[in-house]
Amino acid sequence: MNKNVIGIDIGGTNLRFGIVKKTGQIIHKIVRPTEADAGKNAVIKNIINGIDEILYIAKVKKNSILGISLAAPGFIDIDKNIITFSPNLPGWRNVNLGRIVKDSLGIPVTIENDANAAAFGERWLGAGRNSSNLLCITMGTGIGGGIILDNKIWHGDKGMAGEIGHITVNPDGPLCNCGNYGCLEAYSSGTGIINRMIDAMKKGKKTALLSMIKNGINEITPEKVFLAAKKGDQLSLELVKDAGRYLGIAISDFANLLNIKTIILYGGLVSSFSLFAKRMKEEIIKRTIPSFSKEVRVLKAGLMQDAGIIGAAGVVFQKNGLLRFCSVRHFRNN
Repeated sequence: MNKNVIGIDIGGTNLRFGIVKKTGQIIHKIVRPTEADAGKNAVIKNIINGIDEILYIAKVKKNSILGISLAAPGFIDIDKNIITFSPNLPGWRNVNLGRIVKDSLGIPVTIENDANAAAFGERWLGAGRNSSNLLCITMGTGIGGGIILDNKIWHGDKGMAGEIGHITVNPDGPLCNCGNYGCLEAYSSGTGIINRMIDAMKKGKKTALLSMIKNGINEITPEKVFLAAKKGDQLSLELVKDAGRYLGIAISDFANLLNIKTIILYGGLVSSFSLFAKRMKEEIIKRTIPSFSKEVRVLKAGLMQDAGIIGAAGVVFQKNGLLRFCSVRHFRNN
């Protein structure tokens, strides 16, 4: 069988489409705006139009496509191909996107959580290609996670496994968007860093960041906070170090619970890895089981923006028996 898969990474800003061979090679790729603010129907139309467009540009016929695989943000019912809720796609609740796309194009459709797809892509061809078990943490506006156990995505009972962003790392911490207090996302995500900076400024703490924002606090971005930290701004440094500290605490929890030693960081904030890596590693060594702590390795993603496309396609290849991994087993001598 020499068929390809169309992998689609659905982001809040952009839709990334790729035609992927069973080797993982992307033979054609396009990027189109999501237009999430235009509403659900507009986004669905953009997805379907994008699929038609990439098939036309690449001169690929529908009957040569094994399936379409959508990597979507939010909570996914993988059995029914329904997006039950997606914070980054306004108005998306219980959307049967799989059926809509299949009915429109006549091609089988699979839907996977975007963090899970990225994790699978990294296991297949990225930084985790030599690891049967891994945790992939997506660091951007929010924080997500995908878990690979024995070379397969671990979904849990409701398909919500891997929500590392909503692990409580400080019971007395700031309010998170989910309604809980002290979540990892409230400290180490882009949104969390911005919110903590705004809160500190409102309390009168001094920061050189003021010189970077001419029109008020709405101009604060994680990138500006990281830049101020690089320039030695003490408040920015404190927040960035906190982001690393609490990330390390969460990673050690996962390492202790699942005995996973390969951790992959993926997303926009990873470009500033060097600023928070030291505090993160200190917490991992401090809090992980001593006999295992030195084996835990934190890696930057190898596929970067293509991880979602490749991982989404890989899920379909694996389901159809066209992608198999050799398990890596570790035995301890007595």
